[in-house]
Parts: sequence; C-alpha cells; structure tokens
Amino acid sequence: MNLEDEIKDKFTNLQKGSALLLHNYDAWVFMFQDGTYGVAIPYNGDIVNERFANVKYYSSKVSFGQGEANYLIIASTLIQLRNEFASICTNFLNLGPENVYRKQIQQNPFSWWQKWLKLLGNAVKIKQPHSIIGEMLIVSFLLKQNKRVKWKPTDYSTYDIQCEGESYEVKSTTSKYQETLSISSQFQLRDPDWLVLCRFEKMENGISINDMINKLELSGIERSFLNMELEAIGFPEGALSRKEKYKLLETRKYEVNDSFPGKELSEFLKNYSDPSVGKVSYDIDLKNTPYENIINKVQPSETLL
Repeated sequence: MNLEDEIKDKFTNLQKGSALLLHNYDAWVFMFQDGTYGVAIPYNGDIVNERFANVKYYSSKVSFGQGEANYLIIASTLIQLRNEFASICTNFLNLGPENVYRKQIQQNPFSWWQKWLKLLGNAVKIKQPHSIIGEMLIVSFLLKQNKRVKWKPTDYSTYDIQCEGESYEVKSTTSKYQETLSISSQFQLRDPDWLVLCRFEKMENGISINDMINKLELSGIERSFLNMELEAIGFPEGALSRKEKYKLLETRKYEVNDSFPGKELSEFLKNYSDPSVGKVSYDIDLKNTPYENIINKVQPSETLL
C-alpha cells in the first residue's frame, strides 16, 4: 500500500480522540475530539500558525499516546473531503531521498505552505500587513504625545483611531506615486478630522507587525489585547504575514475640511437612505490637496529596523 492509500485508509477508520502511527514515515494520523483530523510530524522550530479555507497548518504540543511532544500539523474539519485532503497530506509527509523533503519542511515550514497556497489560493482581497502596520504606527505616534488613544481593529466603526475628541482614518499603500484613494463604502470616510496616508515599500530592513507589537507593548498596550485583535482580523501569532517587513517612505496627514475632495459627495451620502442601495464606493484624487508630511514624527526608531 502506498502512502496516499495508507492515509486514506486511516482517515476512513479514525475515531474521535484517536491517533495512528505511520511507522515508516515518523508521522501520526489523528482525529481530535472535535472532529478535526489530519497528520503531524515532529517539529522543534519557530511557531507556525497559518490557515486557508478549511485547512489549518500550525505547530503545537500534543500527546498522541506516547507522551506530549512538539509537532507540525496540517488539519481540516471537512471529513467528507478526506480523500482529497489525503493528497495534500501525502505531499506533506513524503520523506524524499535521504529524508531531504522532511528536513526541508522542518527547517522552513513556511516555504512548503506558500507553494500550496500559491497553487490553491484564490483572488479574494484580504487585509495586507502594511495596512495594519500603518494604523499601528499612527497609534504609536499619538501615544508618544501622551494622548489617550482608542484603537480596536475588530471594531469596524466609522473611524480607525479616536484620540481625545479627534478621529483619524488611516490608509496605506505600496504604490510609490499613486495619489488616488479608494473609498470602499459610504460609511468609510464620514467626517474624520484627519486622513493619514502611509506609503510603504516591502524591504528586509523595514518594520513588521511583530515589531510594532513590541513597540506598542512598551507604550502600555497589553500584548494579549494586541494578539487577540490581530488574530481576529487574520494575523494570528506565528503567521508569516506578521513577519513581513515594510519600509515607511512617506506619511501624509490631511485635514478633512470643507475643501477636502469628495466632501460634497460624502455629505450627500449621509442623508441618502435608499434601501435598495447596499454600498457606494468611489475614488478621490489627492493630487492638489494640501498635507503635512509627518514621516519624521512617525518613523519607527532604528532599534526596530
């Protein structure tokens, strides 16, 4: 019986709370009490915590009947697709000549995951790391001024950040020259006092979400709160996206006053209540709009880079 058929057979016969050893592959096939099932290999590297659709790829300390140990796990909850999932598990468990494939996964688990994600991923737009880094930088900037800041990424209210009677909308881009801003709904730009545009470039000597967590923790925000909020919006602890680094190139601070682009349309949409219209999106051009470049005030210290 080849590896894939052996995995399929074990998936078919698994009971909740059980695990079966694949003797020739130093791996376990398991099903937890909640019905989650998959395969696991020994692992002692950095934290891994990735998810796509109905597949989770993560590291954890688990007991499979021979004492608790660290494992790298790929798991799913869709038991009706166990044969299809077995094909991915086969690739994951394949030792390769002289165990070269196993060593590669154990040494660089993210590389294997990214290849499958690239193959099976979809084009659904997800929140990008630089967008949340922009918000975190502005929160840090305001805290350095000893201001009371309200920032809760999971609270999809009108404003990104509220601070002592003032409100901030933060937009981030990796385009070096674009000055057009996309407003995704009629509720997104409802009278903030300030719009901040952060321009980033993906670079190894930049700053990551993890870097900003450390910085905000030093400013008094609890790490547990930051981790909980970030996980809820798609950046769990151990996710590769939390390690991606971006260099801040520019930070523009615009006052959203009566002459701000799109203001007239925004005012109109406030009172527009047609129940047949679910969402209105539009673009605004900031080319001729005055701003203050506050990059020197926002730029993180060199110790974080």
